[in-house]
Order: sequence, then structure tokens, then C-alpha cells
Amino acid sequence: MTKHKSTEIVGATIQLFAELDEMVGLISRVLAKFPAKTVPERLKPFLGSPSVAFARPPMNGDGEIVLQLDRHSMMPKIQARIPGEWLMMHQSELTAAVREIYWGDKEHGLRRELTRLWKSIGDHNRQAEYHRREASEARREYDRLAASIRQCSARKRSAVERDSDH
Repeated sequence: MTKHKSTEIVGATIQLFAELDEMVGLISRVLAKFPAKTVPERLKPFLGSPSVAFARPPMNGDGEIVLQLDRHSMMPKIQARIPGEWLMMHQSELTAAVREIYWGDKEHGLRRELTRLWKSIGDHNRQAEYHRREASEARREYDRLAASIRQCSARKRSAVERDSDH
């Protein structure tokens, strides 16, 4: 390998890392506009303006690129994955792609919560129906016992009145 070729490879590598750093910075700035706790797990590594420490290209042509990000903090480096096609996107397209992931995950989370609540409502309705039946049965039993007590009291009064007449 010639010295010129090595210089080209090093230059291309430096250029790629600069582009990846710029991309990671853009992703971080897009995500900074959202509350951190609402950012999807797969995008959380991009919070806090990390820089690219290492990149592994996709094994196949347009698969995911594995990035190792340095968060400039006490935390160790963290891995993140980005779709290979993001390398070819303009800033506006990349911004739209990140927002689409954010809102898509948010919508998915809301749908999951909606499903959970619907199930919970169904469970509570079934329990309420069971308790209504139990309460209705208890009310009938109460009414039957109260009527029985009234009848006994009426018979007792009637018997006492007859005995006092004699």
C-alpha cells in the first residue's frame, strides 16, 4: 500500500467520523426539543450531545451502523444503532426521520396504554357486574329475612293480644 493510499484512507476515515459526529449532534439537538423522559429507549443514547468514539459499518449493504458514543461524563461509552440510509440523508430528512421515530414510538406507547386501560375498564366492569349481582342477591335475602322477622313480630303481637284478652 502506498503512502498516498494510506493518506486517502485516513482522510476518508476522519471525514466519515466528522460526518457521523455532525449527524449525532443533529439527532441530539432534535431530541433536546422533547422531554428526556419521553424519548424512546433506542434514541436515548443520543441525548446530551455525545460524540462518536467508534463506528462499525453494517455487515450487509444497508443495515444498521453500530456507534459507540462518548457522553463526556462519568458514564462509560454507550452503544447506539442508526439505519445505514441515514448516512445519505440531508439534515431536514434526518430531522424528519428522528421525529418520526419519536412520534411513532409515542403513538405506539399511547396505543399500548389505551389497550391496557380498555382491558382494565373491562375487568372493572366485570367486577362491578359481579358485585351488583352479589348486592342484589344480598338485598333479596335481607328483604326476605326482614319480612320473616316482621311476620314473626306480628304473630307474637297477635298472640300476646289474644292472651291478654283472656
